[in-house]
Amino acid sequence: MRQILGASLGFMCDESFSIQRNIGVVVKKGKITQVGEYQALCREFSDLKHEFFDGCVLLPAFVNAHLHFEFSGNAVSFTYGDFGAWLDSVIANRDVLLGMDTLDKHICDCIDECLRSGVGIVGAVSSYGYDLKMLAQSPLRVVFFNEAIGSNPSAIDTLYRNFCVRLEESQSYASSSFIPAVALHSPYSLHHIFAKRVVEIARGLDSPMSVHFLESIYEREWLENASGYFYKFFTQIFQLPNPKPFYTITNFLEFFSDIKNAIFVHCLQARDKELEFLKQNTFSIVTCPRSNRLLCNDYLDLQNPNLPNVALGTDGKSSNNNLNMLEELRTALFGYKSNDLESLAKKLLLFATSNGAKALDIQSGEIKVGKNADLALFHIPELSSLHNPSQIPLHFILQAKSAHRVYIDGIRVL
Repeated sequence: MRQILGASLGFMCDESFSIQRNIGVVVKKGKITQVGEYQALCREFSDLKHEFFDGCVLLPAFVNAHLHFEFSGNAVSFTYGDFGAWLDSVIANRDVLLGMDTLDKHICDCIDECLRSGVGIVGAVSSYGYDLKMLAQSPLRVVFFNEAIGSNPSAIDTLYRNFCVRLEESQSYASSSFIPAVALHSPYSLHHIFAKRVVEIARGLDSPMSVHFLESIYEREWLENASGYFYKFFTQIFQLPNPKPFYTITNFLEFFSDIKNAIFVHCLQARDKELEFLKQNTFSIVTCPRSNRLLCNDYLDLQNPNLPNVALGTDGKSSNNNLNMLEELRTALFGYKSNDLESLAKKLLLFATSNGAKALDIQSGEIKVGKNADLALFHIPELSSLHNPSQIPLHFILQAKSAHRVYIDGIRVL
């Protein structure tokens, strides 16, 4: 389908965060083929179907670069305020939540919630494959991370076979909008032999790899000193005598030395040495502010000069109250009190668009010729009349309530 979409304002989501008034975008075969002033494009391509959205902002569809759909049925089952207390509550309650008769409905509701908040692209981490069919059949563009998790040495072969079955099933759904990928859960939860096998598979895939990394102080304490919360976790819950970590922080990172594209999620306790490794390898961090606040009472330091590409995610409903990307943006806007508001608003919108697309290796995230026509429209007529244009991104985050329309490959999905 060839068409011209126009709006009163356009957020290009390039590095300088350009804003264009009366923007027009020509879409052909799912790609953006031309960008310019709407009326001029309509005159040049008078044969094309065209539609202008007065009082709307047109921008790239949001990228929720890290989320879990399998706990979509959670409301009040988990304990917040401390990572260890939360993990204990997950172990105690996960079977009930994952076994809910209504799990499929909850997952579908969360997919819809993503779309309504302007999300068109997700990095979905799946531990069990329960969300596979619903995501493969959804209108979202999905990078589907089959997650490897398990530290029991006697179960490695079984865990690996299960992982391979899940990966193979996800590959049967592969398409331009559904990309199978792999993920390691975390260095505290994954046996090194299992991890090594999964990394070998990742090297042969043309997709990014994801891992939770140094989310809590307890994880760093365990990897460095074999002590603290995780020592008690393995001795009391898993009944392991004198447990020890499978890695140091450094040799865990060595797994990724020849991986083309990797996403490190959270990184709240990562120090400059680890951040420099990520930056040198052009890897990405996904930060999930609400999840980080609930589990660790902390936020990623956005002013650290050693940060690599940073994207935004909601995480799952095991550590959030919803998957609404607009609420994630607002939480970050209010949470980072030492950052200048105008520059922070632009930065956060780039986290949720171009940076997220870069992290997932998707050709979206910008209004630019050659990019996928993955677009979102928000009706906020007041923005067009703002006397101070530099405040437009800030007021967008404050005022956006739900997407007016969402397009994937130029096809309307909301």
